[in-house]
Amino acid sequence: MKFLWKLFLSTLVIIYLLVLLSLYTQFHGPLTRLGYDKTQHQTEHHGHKRTHYPTQLGKKVTKFDKLVTFPKLDLQNIHISQDNTLKEWSKTNTSFCENRFVGFAHLFAILRDVFLDPSFSAGPPGGEEIKRVLNQPEEKEFLILKPGYFQIRCKNKKKLDYTFPSGDHLSKWISGLRPSLTYTSQEEDIQDVTIAVTRYEYANVYHTMTDWYNAFLMLLFFNVKSLTAKILFVDSHPQGGLDSVWTTLFGEYIRAGQLIKPKHFDSLIWSIQGYRSPMYDHFLPTLPHIDSFTNFFLSKHNIPLAKNLNCDKLSILFIWRRDYVAHPRNPKGLVSRKIKNEQELQNFVQNLYPNHSISSIQTDKLTMQDQLSAITNTDILIGMHGAGLTLALFLPKHGGLIELYPKYWSSDNHHFRAIARWRKLQYRDWQNLDGDNEFPDHYTFIPPSVLQTQLSAIISDMCKSKI
Repeated sequence: MKFLWKLFLSTLVIIYLLVLLSLYTQFHGPLTRLGYDKTQHQTEHHGHKRTHYPTQLGKKVTKFDKLVTFPKLDLQNIHISQDNTLKEWSKTNTSFCENRFVGFAHLFAILRDVFLDPSFSAGPPGGEEIKRVLNQPEEKEFLILKPGYFQIRCKNKKKLDYTFPSGDHLSKWISGLRPSLTYTSQEEDIQDVTIAVTRYEYANVYHTMTDWYNAFLMLLFFNVKSLTAKILFVDSHPQGGLDSVWTTLFGEYIRAGQLIKPKHFDSLIWSIQGYRSPMYDHFLPTLPHIDSFTNFFLSKHNIPLAKNLNCDKLSILFIWRRDYVAHPRNPKGLVSRKIKNEQELQNFVQNLYPNHSISSIQTDKLTMQDQLSAITNTDILIGMHGAGLTLALFLPKHGGLIELYPKYWSSDNHHFRAIARWRKLQYRDWQNLDGDNEFPDHYTFIPPSVLQTQLSAIISDMCKSKI
């Protein structure tokens, strides 16, 4: 009797383990490193193989692996909702060289089993201190790539019949892609997923944000469960104040200009050019995965987004634009669109709203973590049109933005108006039309009454649901 009872219990345990194994297989599937099925469904399209990659983007929530490089990131808060943009990209793929090159929408691509040979490039190494390269022309900060810089194994030795738009650096990369050669030296093998980018306006947080956002989209699109990747800078920019953020968000970065020996990449993603990012399309009604991106960004910096609206104690934050040296082309650090009467405005608003918290920051003086900490605890952000207003991405959901323009700057620049619309923030703007308010060195006097009007309107709309 005891033997039969033990046999029954053992059978139950085996059945339970088999059920768990079945559930695990159904969820994870036969995934490769990038999360798609090795048994790809292929059809012929214009003489080339078209590959359809099953992804999890159609699900409301994507569950990612819990083993991540940044253990403090709460992946349960990264909600991936259905999005037609990424689904359409997945339909427009064209593959070559036995699927070792796959291009999507002539916008980005993924290469497998790819070699990078730095001997087929020319340019400075990059990563220098700014003071050592002052007045360096911008064209010197971009590598010149020759045919053979990128190489992949390919049975068909013909040039790849795939294009990217003129002006996109990926058109130069594809021109530098050739069937692989035989190396006499040992190449270093990089097994981690790597995202290759060429940065433009690398010291500008708005333009760099488009690159960060694009890289995040690549992680989602290719279902990189760890939400981490190596970053390959295919440029020669000197050191910049935003370099460390790349490490915080994604992991180690490599400067292509500093490579001496060839490298072999298991998986290399050619990311979207910053100027072609969805974030750069300011008239999009919605931005794909914007909430997921902001949660990802904040989580990587260990910043919670939990501020609740308290209309009796609002937090109003000014961002000041002041002179500073950001890149070699501006050795004097002169900045435009500055406010002449900063302290007067801050005192005026404090007197106008004595029960509210009024403060100000200069973003280039703070780490990204400190900037995010300030922004996530802000209800209303005020500042001149400028890259610092990109931080409106991280305002609380109820937050508001007041954007100011000098007379000489067109209010048709919709960068931050678009961010406010995508985030569903309260938004007001004002442009100076009085030449008497403009002063030398790009200073603009802002009449305090302007802020009284704008704040009154934005607070009224923000708090009307609380009344």
